[in-house]
Amino acid sequence: MDWGITDKGFRRKTYQDIIADMERKAQDLFGADIDLSSASPLALFLRVIAFGLSLIWMVAEKVYYSAFVDTATGQSLDYAVKYAGIARRPASPARRMLVFTGDPGVTIPQGFLVETEQGTRFATVESRAIDDTGQAEVLAEAVEPGINGNVAPGQITRITNPMPGVSGVTNIDHPRNVDGLDRETDRELRTRYYLSLARGGASTLDSILASVLEVPGVRTARVFHNPTMEVDEEGRPPKSVEVVTLGGADEDIAYAIHRTIAAGIQPYGTVEVPVRDAGGQEQIVRFSRAEVVPIYVRVQVVKDTLYPLDGDDQVRNAVIRYIGGTDTQGQPHNGLGLGADVIWTAVIEAARSVPGVHDLDVTIGTAPDPTGRANIPISDRQVPEATPATVVVTSA
Repeated sequence: MDWGITDKGFRRKTYQDIIADMERKAQDLFGADIDLSSASPLALFLRVIAFGLSLIWMVAEKVYYSAFVDTATGQSLDYAVKYAGIARRPASPARRMLVFTGDPGVTIPQGFLVETEQGTRFATVESRAIDDTGQAEVLAEAVEPGINGNVAPGQITRITNPMPGVSGVTNIDHPRNVDGLDRETDRELRTRYYLSLARGGASTLDSILASVLEVPGVRTARVFHNPTMEVDEEGRPPKSVEVVTLGGADEDIAYAIHRTIAAGIQPYGTVEVPVRDAGGQEQIVRFSRAEVVPIYVRVQVVKDTLYPLDGDDQVRNAVIRYIGGTDTQGQPHNGLGLGADVIWTAVIEAARSVPGVHDLDVTIGTAPDPTGRANIPISDRQVPEATPATVVVTSA
């Protein structure tokens, strides 16, 4: 029997295979009547050697599969995808628009530090003077990259290093706000790798999608087009492309579309952003924002002795990972993405993945206190989202 690299891939010799081969060899050398019972000295010796050899075979198998995108993990996956010209997305910092109050004419310098009550720090990325109304809007970036900087409006209220003429600060909801992301996971990197293969085909729908998905903060996106000479049923004009996105800053998305869309094709959507082309001319890029559909889930769990102490949170997070949204640890999950229906049985399957769940009853809906036991349809412009507040877990 062939072992190692064969015409059907890598065939690993297991611990039992190694023992069987060594016992056959021992019988060839010492006779068929040699004592190979499990308690015999020779059998114990062979098993010690076989265990070490099985570990070597496991390492050889991992080395073989580390060369392929589908099977590589961690740093090996980083090496595998680099041949397509992409790299794992590092953790990105959150950006929040700040409103400073103080004396008119005082300039807020770039790098000025502010923070939340919990100590999450932000540094301004631009300088701006306080106007005659006593206010100035200044964009700031989290000092530490990742999801910890995804603070809600009104949470940045402390000035780290006070300066004369600046009396207060807060953060507001603003189109330039961008959520921070943790380092890209292996699963997310594989998905983006296969989408990125289309980047070589400039101006194709796939290349536009790949370009938009690389924008920091973009969680999901879809690209629609109208190749006809008539306005389509969605209102898209002739020869137009519409990008629908969730997350990311308007300007970054607009430039990503501008870089890949074909000349003469009109970008369509409800968001309008002016960009400068290579010749310095202003071009208008349009795209649309996805409608977030909150998904409410009620899970009644029948536990057994294996149910962990934090089992309720694990059930919540399992459901959120399937649907999409931010879990109890603040980690965002892409989940189903744009236009994917929420499948009731898939929610049950996600909740049952937690150990100790003996039985459960699941109801879902788009409003609090859901009673539905059927799939939730999601349109092409919508994305389902769940949060710890919308996923209620109780015990029977």
